[in-house]
Amino acid sequence: MDQKTLDHLRIAQRNRELARSLLAQSELEPEPWEWVAVILFYAAVHYVNAYLWERYHVAPTNHDQRTHGVRYDSALSVCSSSYDILKAHGFHARYNEGFTLSELDARSLLNSELRAVEATVMQALGQPIPTW
Repeated sequence: MDQKTLDHLRIAQRNRELARSLLAQSELEPEPWEWVAVILFYAAVHYVNAYLWERYHVAPTNHDQRTHGVRYDSALSVCSSSYDILKAHGFHARYNEGFTLSELDARSLLNSELRAVEATVMQALGQPIPTW
């Protein structure tokens, strides 16, 4: 596997673990659940970047290019709804001052949506799907 692919996977996994760590500390003030959404989206970004680099040697320069890759690549399209959910929550958390996210919803983003993106990418890369 190409070093750039491995670098993206490392960053994705680091972001996933950071989000998990924040969720494990439910007594944090202020509650960081919106930032968990941002971190999870950027984990998904790096998973997708890893696949696009390894498969096509393409490095998307913006979110639209990456989203296009997710929607139209046959291996990635199976997780496009999960990717879109992570993207929407991450965007709203960063730019919508009224956006709130519950701890339960943040956990769902991690355990359902990010897990779907991660599993899809790892399977497409011929790698074992992490159990966490």
